[in-house]
Amino acid sequence: MVGPRQPARRMRLGLVGQAVLLMVLWLVLSGLYDPFHLGLGAVSVACVLWLNRRLPRPAGRGRTEVHVLRFAAYCGWLLGQILLSALHVAGVVLHPRLPVSPRMVRFRSDQPNDVARMLLANSITLTPGTLTVEVDGDEFTVHALTEATARGLLDGTMQAKVARLFSDEPGRAVYDVRWEEG
Repeated sequence: MVGPRQPARRMRLGLVGQAVLLMVLWLVLSGLYDPFHLGLGAVSVACVLWLNRRLPRPAGRGRTEVHVLRFAAYCGWLLGQILLSALHVAGVVLHPRLPVSPRMVRFRSDQPNDVARMLLANSITLTPGTLTVEVDGDEFTVHALTEATARGLLDGTMQAKVARLFSDEPGRAVYDVRWEEG
């Protein structure tokens, strides 16, 4: 049985979790642990949490909260993909014939909400060799450096992983694919 206090308790736990993650990020990125910089970190975290609560919630089907354990696993997977893609792009650039075959790829992906679409677009851009040029509803336009990076994008793995962060029953990962060479 869920009591009236359950949603408030979950919200407080969510805020505490966000605060902890943001403070850990601050500590890792700043590398300064004196009282002044720790205080700046605490004030920054408080400001981000306050501003985040004032933002309008995105529209769309499905929940907008990310499953934390799935998100941690996704971040690890994405870092691995970034590394593999960086090695591929380095190999292409260092190859004597420079085997670049740029192309624009348009595809549709069923994502549960605007946050999922934003996360997918940013994940694609973070991966070397691909750049999200436009997102219009469920249609993504991506520039790929090589045919291999385009095909890797279209296998649907990243799209499905992003959708699973928000929904236990994601829609179609990739469909209605169109290629433009050059």
